[in-house]
Amino acid sequence: MIPSKSKGFLGGVQTIVPLVAALGFGSVLLGYASGNVLRVVPSARTVIAQDDDTGVKTPTTNSDENLPSKADPVEDYKTALALIQKSYYGKTVDAKEKRKLTYEAIRGMLFSLKDPFTGFLDPDEWTQMQSTTRGNFEGIGAQLQQEGAEVKVVEPFENSPAENAGLKPDDIIVRVESQPTLGKNINEVVKLIKGKAGTQVHITVLRNKQEKTFTITRARVEAPVVKHYMQDTDAKIGYIRLTEFNEKSVEQLTLAFNDLKKQGMKGLVFDLRGNPGGLLDTAIHVASMFIQRDSQPDLNNVVVHIREGSGVNKQHRLRSADYLLDNIPLALVVNEGSASASEIVSGAIKDYGVGMLFGERTYGKGRVQTLYPLPDDSALRLTTALYFPPKKVDINYKHDDDGNRIPNTGGVLPDVTLEQTETWKGFRDRAGDIQLNTATSFLRSVLKGKSVKDALQEVTKDLPKPVKKVADKGSNVGRP
Repeated sequence: MIPSKSKGFLGGVQTIVPLVAALGFGSVLLGYASGNVLRVVPSARTVIAQDDDTGVKTPTTNSDENLPSKADPVEDYKTALALIQKSYYGKTVDAKEKRKLTYEAIRGMLFSLKDPFTGFLDPDEWTQMQSTTRGNFEGIGAQLQQEGAEVKVVEPFENSPAENAGLKPDDIIVRVESQPTLGKNINEVVKLIKGKAGTQVHITVLRNKQEKTFTITRARVEAPVVKHYMQDTDAKIGYIRLTEFNEKSVEQLTLAFNDLKKQGMKGLVFDLRGNPGGLLDTAIHVASMFIQRDSQPDLNNVVVHIREGSGVNKQHRLRSADYLLDNIPLALVVNEGSASASEIVSGAIKDYGVGMLFGERTYGKGRVQTLYPLPDDSALRLTTALYFPPKKVDINYKHDDDGNRIPNTGGVLPDVTLEQTETWKGFRDRAGDIQLNTATSFLRSVLKGKSVKDALQEVTKDLPKPVKKVADKGSNVGRP
């Protein structure tokens, strides 16, 4: 079914680039980039004419005098497509090929805008996008990652078909049904694994140098986008990580907040590292969980300013019913992979002064996309607006003439800049996570009664010199 209304997005990635891709679940950070509209008026055009006597085709030139004064470029496209169907010397252009040619024409048109966040979604991609925003999909329920030629299990989701069948972290997927997967792209593996709920898939993995085959019945799985635990049980410092802004994010965050409060939480580390963004409306809800209305009268409760391409300016404001922080100390952790909707939330938290930011400069994507469904179940993803944090700072990265991002420009700047060391092994490596541990130490000091200034001096004075570790922007993560 085609939704009757388009949805506004912030986020994603393929060109954030998908920091998270999904098995029947593709994560993209969508954005806005302005561009120049150029009109090229040819002084002449060359066409091919046929000499009736020789059959030899010779070029002739038509001046503008022979061109229609109000030529419709859409008609040019239709004519070109009809000529390809009728006269192209090659494979037959049937209905399937005609659709493929049309899709490529649309992609080429959008590519010419030099906006990495504007694009075309074919029916499969649009279906995946809708799964992303809903927060659930049909599959086995596991997070996969590409490492060289191998696709590995990062972790099966809790109570998912993958977990119930016995898949474990670090399993290497070697076959799906009878198809070898070594050397395949993760998206190809995801496509092999996904399928309708209730159907079975046979997956062979390599574990401890031995092959094991599992028969897994697919189901509708809600993707967990929130992880939480008590980071410091003595000081009662909680930890919440949000990986995407989808329709399930607020519900899962609320459950995490309530669980930590039951455990006596007195301080909180909120982790948005590697979060590529998502739904604008979800970002407003999430910001409202951390920022109390009327706490900064001069900011007028604004979470984000939206400047549409038409010139219309809009504001989205805090929602009092969402507030959950209860004025406990907050530390927010961000990095270069925190983009779009993540930057709306981190920018608002910084501008309202409700938490200290630790980590790296965020990605710098203050751009909004709107998804427009098309009649054949494909869709356009168009940049339609710019957004600005409450204090109206432009966080958009600078780009070169080809639209490529220039590093170390734009973004939300942390209060304490901390880059991970080369030895950090990822989010499961809590002991080696200098950003998380520094934020936690800061909260401990604040909870002991130190001022923010003194707490920052204490936790940063003995830090080792950081080594740049760039966040991976490749589409090397999947969720089947």
